[in-house]
Amino acid sequence: MDNQSAVQVLGIVEIGRDGVSHLENCIYNGEIGPNDMAVLDTMAELLEALEHGTSHIPIPNRVKEINANLLFYIDELKQHLVDENVETFLYDFRFHFCSLYRILELEVAYIVEKFVNKRDYPRLYPEVGSVDHNEIIAIGEQARCKVSVVLLAYNNLDYTRDCVQSILDHTNDVEFELILVDNGSTDGTKAYFDSVPGAKVIHLKYNIHLVKGFNIGLMAAEGKYCAAVCNDFIFTPNWLSNLMVCIESDSQIGFVSPGATSISNMQKISIPFTSKEDFIEKARAYNVSNPTKWEERVVLLPNVLCCPTALLDRIGYYDTRFFRGEFLDDDISFKIRRAGYKLIYCGDTVTHHYGSLTTASDHLTNSLEEGRKTFLDKYGLDAWIDAHINPAYIKIDYSRLSGVKSILGIDVKCGADLMQIKNRLWSDFGTKAELSICMTEAKYETDTRSISKNVFLLNRVDKLPEELAGKVDLVYIEKPLDYYVEGLDAIFAGLAQVMSPNGKLIFTVNNSVYIESLFEMLQSSYTMHNRKIYIRELICLHAKMQGFEPYGILNFQSDFSSISEQTVVQLTKLLASGKESQSKQLELLMSKYAVYQMDFQALRQ
Repeated sequence: MDNQSAVQVLGIVEIGRDGVSHLENCIYNGEIGPNDMAVLDTMAELLEALEHGTSHIPIPNRVKEINANLLFYIDELKQHLVDENVETFLYDFRFHFCSLYRILELEVAYIVEKFVNKRDYPRLYPEVGSVDHNEIIAIGEQARCKVSVVLLAYNNLDYTRDCVQSILDHTNDVEFELILVDNGSTDGTKAYFDSVPGAKVIHLKYNIHLVKGFNIGLMAAEGKYCAAVCNDFIFTPNWLSNLMVCIESDSQIGFVSPGATSISNMQKISIPFTSKEDFIEKARAYNVSNPTKWEERVVLLPNVLCCPTALLDRIGYYDTRFFRGEFLDDDISFKIRRAGYKLIYCGDTVTHHYGSLTTASDHLTNSLEEGRKTFLDKYGLDAWIDAHINPAYIKIDYSRLSGVKSILGIDVKCGADLMQIKNRLWSDFGTKAELSICMTEAKYETDTRSISKNVFLLNRVDKLPEELAGKVDLVYIEKPLDYYVEGLDAIFAGLAQVMSPNGKLIFTVNNSVYIESLFEMLQSSYTMHNRKIYIRELICLHAKMQGFEPYGILNFQSDFSSISEQTVVQLTKLLASGKESQSKQLELLMSKYAVYQMDFQALRQ
């Protein structure tokens, strides 16, 4: 495909949009007739042309499935008019036909995006331009209700019943509408949804999978906020009211989500229970709104995607390019945060998660790597390496950080670990530390500016900004010191210039005898070329020369494959002279790096 072909395809999309707008105007004026309905026949021809025009592009897409649903509802709309069923016609036109066409627009726009200038089509590419926060607020004030709870289900009816019932039982303290999306189920889900009193039911004749399934439900939302959920959760007393307390505490908050009994990203809340009833009662006691348990995050998993509805519409909902849904949560986090909003994990609220029922049909053996690459292609960042939390931050001795009011993060990637340190200071000491960030890699600048007003791009790590001199209570360096070109003397001397009296320093150094590093050496891996090897005692000596005194050095053990662990055990038996020696050697070989913690006292001149 070239630019001319892509422009032609988007031209067909625009013609279809004109047809949809014509029917909307007819309905608004109450003047729809047979001639107007002929637009639907034209729409059917356009759908065929779009499917043909994009079929040769080697990009995974759901155009065929979306079109099948659109054609189904074109026939339904015609029949409704024949039957003079006006109410059903209006419902299906708005919540099925119009939304499906919007989903198709976004799908086609993604397929041809490399061949067009996105700025020529701002409605098709929501990332064009900035988000007007005042407009988002103004639209929200006109909403018909407080919250639209959107539940997506594909089969698994028993779990779906439990989920819906938990919402009905435990959401009586917030004004909400319930939107139930049946994503082409074959097990009676549609009939069950139709039986739920007052629910707004979206029925897809054919499965359009996770991303589009959620999006059609979100497009139907008429609440100020959306709360999108999967059918493999059980919701608890105060779950939604707690989220509302959080999101309405600050107009800059754009996404909040609770904890769950089974989830990653440090959002797991472990509550032992013996039955569903027991869990509900324990959750009732736990779910007390508590701002000290709120954590600002770089990436937030949507146990509940709770956001201003107008914001989701403005940023284009879930991104259709994430074909199977993997890394969809990372992407929506990035879109909301880059739009100028905060993401808040509500650790004061627990839900129960059975585990990936809604998404199971989209998970394939290589789906994680597929989604990871999609994220990398879009942002130039690796979601796992650059934006996820390293559990090593938990091992930091926070008892010595009670006086920290300002933090300088150096080469902290997108800032996930740095934010967790800030969150911990808030929960432990009630301190909202001011963040400054210095980096030597420009690719992280956009995201670090979303969490800090003071961001500096450096050429050298030993030349820190003069405006920070003597003002920093804690310096946290995420990039291991052995990766820097600058020597230890230069690095510690530069750090000493910005430290406040009694300041703290935390950094990491790679373990040169980590088992994976040894394998890389044996295999002559290029990753080992020019890598520095630092000895613990010499690191501490260089640090002391600039006023830093170590008070804690912790080895951090990485996850292993079973083969690597077996190899480590065999090596330690060969190297060690006794059980105590074997234990130390085992720890050393299994430790990827060491975390150093130091006090600072300026040297007397």
